[in-house]
Amino acid sequence: MSVKPDFTLMTTQQLRAYVLEHRDDEEALQSYLDRRHSENPNSRVYKTEDDVSEAIAEYLKHKRSAAS
Repeated sequence: MSVKPDFTLMTTQQLRAYVLEHRDDEEALQSYLDRRHSENPNSRVYKTEDDVSEAIAEYLKHKRSAAS
């Protein structure tokens, strides 16, 4: 049995790599998601059944205005 690393000491990139290598480690995944949310609290996770057309339209509107 191996000892899990301390996720708080890992960089976001290291944690992402760990999650990708250990896809069954729910604790690591939750740590990664929590960190990503703390880095960008306005982000949202959509479910398969969600209608994302409004979110996509808003994103494209902001992307176009930023490019101008």
